[in-house]
Amino acid sequence: MKHPRSEAPEASSKDPENEKKQIVPPLRLSYTLIGAILLLSAVFGKQLLHLWELAMSSDLYSHTLLIPVVSLYLVWENRGQTKASSPLRSLAIVPALVGAALLTLFIQRELDPSGGDEREAYLFFAMGAYVSFLIGAIVALAGRDAVRTNIFPIFLLLFLVPFHPEVKIAIQTFFQHASADAAYWLIKTSGVPIFRTGLIFEMPTIDMEVAPQCSGIRSTLVLFITSLVGSYLFLKKPWKRAVIVFLVIPLGIARNGIRILILAQLCYQYGPEQIHGWFHNRGGQPLFVVTLIPLFALLYLFWRSERSSNKDQSQA
Repeated sequence: MKHPRSEAPEASSKDPENEKKQIVPPLRLSYTLIGAILLLSAVFGKQLLHLWELAMSSDLYSHTLLIPVVSLYLVWENRGQTKASSPLRSLAIVPALVGAALLTLFIQRELDPSGGDEREAYLFFAMGAYVSFLIGAIVALAGRDAVRTNIFPIFLLLFLVPFHPEVKIAIQTFFQHASADAAYWLIKTSGVPIFRTGLIFEMPTIDMEVAPQCSGIRSTLVLFITSLVGSYLFLKKPWKRAVIVFLVIPLGIARNGIRILILAQLCYQYGPEQIHGWFHNRGGQPLFVVTLIPLFALLYLFWRSERSSNKDQSQA
């Protein structure tokens, strides 16, 4: 399906002035902006290398390698919608100040021996400063219309910043407990005898604990980014975009609950050794694909409804 952002309005051939306004040049980043991005990347080169190492070693952050590629692709897709305009240097001070604050905290953490060497906390401040300065440079140098047209690709760069450990724990805890609630209801409904104490499920053949690893934070994060990009490309109405994005939360909880249900059934039917079997180690991948089906189905229905509405308005 063709996304609506690629559909440019047709200019009236009877109005040369209007037609002239519709013809816009491609988005061209100035040499100054390119130089600023390269300079920032050189200054934060060590931290960018550490981010690369984190992405290669942690499934949770493997998506960071694709974020710049996706952002650049979206900017390229918007190239025909951008006009030359004056820069927004006054607004650039906001992300610049945020970057300066994060950089200060990062330096203090580096110099304070009590701060520890936790990699994710270190990269949270470092990459937060880098992305803030990067956004500030883009806002200051790219031009008003370029920033307005590409606000989403610019916003997407925030996903280069790893979670602070406390934020990650909070998200994991939420999905861990919500998934336990969903799994308990599903297991009980399926007829397996079960007694619950907090996050521990006691069943005839095995006692299971819903651990933090069962939160599915990585799959949910990837699904969240997918929903953001998909709704941006194919939908125009803000409320429909919001529905697609927030649908990720119940889908993530349902996926985790179903995974725990299947594990419980395998252990109940075939023995407790199934807890170490293939499904426990690899079952999350096919279930992730399954969660994409309702997400894309609703996205398609919303896209069709907007397309039909646009046709009706054009015929009126």
